[in-house]
Amino acid sequence: MKSFEEKRFGFHSIQALLKNKPHKIKKIFLPEKRSDSRIEDLIKLIDENGINYELSKKIKQDPVAIMQKEERLSFQALKNFVSKAKNNNLLILILDNIIDPRNIGSCLRSAAVLEVDAVIINKHKCGPLNEVAHNVSAGGSDFLNIYHVSNLVNCIKFLKENDIEIFGLSEHAEKIHTDTKFSNSSAIIMGSEQNGLRQKTIENCDYLLKLGNNKTFKSFNVSVATGIILTEIVRQRNSEND
Repeated sequence: MKSFEEKRFGFHSIQALLKNKPHKIKKIFLPEKRSDSRIEDLIKLIDENGINYELSKKIKQDPVAIMQKEERLSFQALKNFVSKAKNNNLLILILDNIIDPRNIGSCLRSAAVLEVDAVIINKHKCGPLNEVAHNVSAGGSDFLNIYHVSNLVNCIKFLKENDIEIFGLSEHAEKIHTDTKFSNSSAIIMGSEQNGLRQKTIENCDYLLKLGNNKTFKSFNVSVATGIILTEIVRQRNSEND
């Protein structure tokens, strides 16, 4: 396995890819000394999709998938996506200044479960979308439209021009998320683990929201906060459609 190739680890991630997006996989390496029903089921799935695999002494327990090379989606790709989806009620997650790839991965996992339409990553201010982030996302990262932008302020302005409301999460906000309506296309911005949203980001939000009224202990982990706010938006929208 070449070090520069992008990989996915573990049964959960690889099975999800094989069942839904097998074209993304180039080759799979399996632990040579493991022979149980879980490996047998995985090999059956690999064979059904015509994916090459190889037994490896270097791998002890969990399978490893080598991914097909893909270009990361840019701001221009985001513009094209938004233009084509103008009639849809979009839900967009924006990660700004989140450093820990484990938090990035957890945010992406929640976004995938809750079927977020797009994720925007501020590429010069966030940690890398690396193997750790992919692994923590449990395969979710491969089911999302993830766009990497270099100027988040310009990106936010573009979203606003296309009638997408911008909500920033901040423990210092006055308004609580459960008292907010997310009926229109919405973009949710999550800030850094330590300092929250940057001032430039705050200045370009339509609304600032908090997740609770506890005056003694206010802050959630950013990945937990992401799951909470996205769940509330999806709950509201599902209620409106019932």
